[in-house]
Amino acid sequence: MLGPGARPIPVLVVGAGPVGLTAAALLVQAGVPVRVVERERDLPEDMRASTFHPATLEIIDRLGLARPLLEEGTVVSRWQYLVHGSQQRAVFDMGVLAECTGFPFRLQCEQFRLTRLLLARLQSSPLFTIQFGCELVGVQPGEADVEVALGSDRESERVRCRWLLACDGGRSTVRKQLGLAFEGMQFPKTSITLVVRHPFQDQWPDLLGVNYVWTDSAHYSLMQLRDLWRLSYSPRPDQSIAEALAPEAAQAQLQALFPAARPYELLQRNYYTLQQRCLDSFVVGRVLFAGDAAHLNSPAGGMGMNSGIHDAQCLVEHLLPVLAGKDPAHLQRYDRRRRTIALEEVQRLSARNYARHRETDPARRAEIWRELQATADNPGRQLDYLMDSSMLRSLERERSID
Repeated sequence: MLGPGARPIPVLVVGAGPVGLTAAALLVQAGVPVRVVERERDLPEDMRASTFHPATLEIIDRLGLARPLLEEGTVVSRWQYLVHGSQQRAVFDMGVLAECTGFPFRLQCEQFRLTRLLLARLQSSPLFTIQFGCELVGVQPGEADVEVALGSDRESERVRCRWLLACDGGRSTVRKQLGLAFEGMQFPKTSITLVVRHPFQDQWPDLLGVNYVWTDSAHYSLMQLRDLWRLSYSPRPDQSIAEALAPEAAQAQLQALFPAARPYELLQRNYYTLQQRCLDSFVVGRVLFAGDAAHLNSPAGGMGMNSGIHDAQCLVEHLLPVLAGKDPAHLQRYDRRRRTIALEEVQRLSARNYARHRETDPARRAEIWRELQATADNPGRQLDYLMDSSMLRSLERERSID
């Protein structure tokens, strides 16, 4: 029950992932009290997103956490497309971005390493509280605030907040409670991801920290995270997800690509359903959506988590003036900016990457390869290409949208 005269929380954030905790950290940094609720009992330590682009590292740096995060991952200044078993490669050197950003590289690092850093920073502030094992079970939007029902193993609670930030992922409970449509489509291919401890770099001289590779009839990506490697690929058409995830199938996939005398040390086996969806609006009264709760895209190119963190920055940038008394209509610019970027930049580029990586037609592959090589060999074209893939251009465009 709500206590008599209970004052609303200024901001309640649902979800303690990279998006929710980044938004919380930016608000607390500006002096705003924030409460975060998270359904899980602790910060998840999975291997979902693992790429931090330069534009995202700039945001993290404003919180003073870029340098600590760099120490926990692998800095990749050059990445490449390869044809498996051949000398064909198209290498992209992110050093050309040095005049555009202080972070002219990709950082390969598990997302939970960022959430750990964010939580440690936030817990040192009296403006911040967090409750794990707490699930949102009801939302009642009002004119001046939002009433939220929360539940845990021990108790249920009803709280009011001035603003509710829905950062609770692709299966967003907030979105479902409000009955919002999440229109879009599902890509036909599933992605299998294996985390492997193996010194691939010692066996493959041309290997870089990020590699997108065509085989004769399929594709895979291989990315380094310190002493681990993350291999992603599509299962065979005749395999179910359960069959593709079986240890023997994972070992067979590795042995087919990289024959070895011993079984590989497999640390994780996961699969991902690939979707492209977007809300009609990221602002629904006093409920504000960000990250996967607002939009989904193919992970090809590593733009999902990054664009969610960009959402968090833009959302807070627009919410702070409203908290100080500005007309809430100001938040519509957040919606215009980030929804445009989600649809016209992130989804467009990630869908292009999805199609490029999975192309099997020889003629089309030859055409794509000529284009990649011409781009990699021309400094001006390479800079233009990397401005897109690093997401620096999408942030530039965001700021141009009124």
